[in-house]
Amino acid sequence: MARKGAAERLARRGRELLQAGKASEALELLQQAASRAPQSPEIQEDLAEAYRQAGKLLPALRAFDRVIELGAASATTWRRTANTLADAGEFAQAIGAYEHSLEKDPSSAEAHHNLARALYRLGQIERAVEHLLKCASCSEAIDPWLSLATVMPGCPSADNRRIMEVRRAFASRLKESQPAKSQRRANRRKRSGEPLRLAYLSSFFDQANYMKPVWGLVNHHDRTRFHVTLLRDSPAARGMPGYEPRSEDQVLETGGLDNEELSNMIADARFDILIDLNGYSAPERLGLFLQPVAPITVAWFNMYATSALPGIDFLVGDDATVRQDELPYYTEQVLCLPLSYLTFQVGHPSPPVVEPPCIRNGYLSFGSLATQYKICPAVVAAWAEILRRAPSARLVLGNSTLKSIHNRQYVADQFAILGVEKDRLTLFGPADHYRFLQYYDQIDVALDAFPYNGGTTTMEAIWQGVPVLTFDGDRWASRTSQSLLRRTVLGDFVAGDARAMVEMAVGLAHDPSTPETLARLRRSLRQELAASEVCDTARLAVEMERIYESICR
Repeated sequence: MARKGAAERLARRGRELLQAGKASEALELLQQAASRAPQSPEIQEDLAEAYRQAGKLLPALRAFDRVIELGAASATTWRRTANTLADAGEFAQAIGAYEHSLEKDPSSAEAHHNLARALYRLGQIERAVEHLLKCASCSEAIDPWLSLATVMPGCPSADNRRIMEVRRAFASRLKESQPAKSQRRANRRKRSGEPLRLAYLSSFFDQANYMKPVWGLVNHHDRTRFHVTLLRDSPAARGMPGYEPRSEDQVLETGGLDNEELSNMIADARFDILIDLNGYSAPERLGLFLQPVAPITVAWFNMYATSALPGIDFLVGDDATVRQDELPYYTEQVLCLPLSYLTFQVGHPSPPVVEPPCIRNGYLSFGSLATQYKICPAVVAAWAEILRRAPSARLVLGNSTLKSIHNRQYVADQFAILGVEKDRLTLFGPADHYRFLQYYDQIDVALDAFPYNGGTTTMEAIWQGVPVLTFDGDRWASRTSQSLLRRTVLGDFVAGDARAMVEMAVGLAHDPSTPETLARLRRSLRQELAASEVCDTARLAVEMERIYESICR
């Protein structure tokens, strides 16, 4: 009894420290308590939570497993177990744990929301949306609406109207959730031949591979007509690789500012145009645009649907991504460039282009290095049909989600259900960027995801000599790749619809001339791209400057 009493005292003190956010101190006490009372599920669960908060995920999972073995797992136990699995990137296992939690407590908003996140990471978009709506129905929190607004452009069943409705609903709730703030909007300056003052805001300036279009534009700006300021929300220590510094430019560190402070900084600086490069990829900055923050605010590069935020005046796309009959589904004015809005410049190290693998393999390898959340069931079904109808072909997939053996098995099972054996799949996990690009050495033809196309993925595939098969989709997000490909020698790889894309892939797999055709294309593609419109970032700068001057007039 003394031993049990000592364990309870240690556990009680450990819980207090845990609630105070002192996980490391709590962990030591809870380990002692668990050693004295190994059959106590309550102590095991507290120990598991302490491990989790201390970032020690595997020991946390072992402790949660002990609670489950003791037959004492509650809805909270299963939810915490699932959260830990998700933190470890084990989304396939997390799904089952969340489902156990919801069996015991169907009204848990947290379980619905986090299950949706796990489903989303594995490409189950429709199921994710279903659980986000359930979360929204039993919670007043803004989180499910932010998640819905973020994922909706890639939801197969959504159309432009639905995307706008969800994003408007999120913007309305975000505004209601924000306390009144003293954000100021600067008035337009009276100009007398001075350069227009541009400010680019991004949380990703440190990612050279992602910033290919951005640095292509910024590095070519005419500094006699435009003064450039970079509002750096990315870590200063990681630099801005790809940016070519100019003495006239200004870099302001903004990562430590809240939205009110940043708004006031922008007002004090009296920029003419603020250009947001984040979109919904930096949710903490969305509140900045609940009201006008600069004389003119433009969203470009990372916005492929309406933002529905009242502080954004213009979106910049191109005539391949936005159709005239879709303009009513944007709350901003959409401006179209006469070239791809993702015209890019490669300023980071890239592996040399190699011969297509079909030359040595004797069969065609299709592939995709898209993030797993873009590979939804409709995509899996299309790719599985290609493989069934081309029995010698293989499929190569690579992304960070596939680091987990359980996630890989989950993906393989999706194909197995559709009649594609696991030995026809090659699944790669994450790697440093250079080695990741070398995965393309094992791909003959890349298959685009839909309705959420590749952007950076498409640029990198074609730069590595790998043509991308895509089609003309039903929204901006599903036309990104064609915006690039139609302006290169790869225009013939753009199909009219998903059915036509499948037929093109099957035809390539059966055509005996395909290996030599791909070899010829691959040997010259990088040089042809560099000389093509899609890499003409000097012209991109000229056209964007025309837009800036026009909207300022």
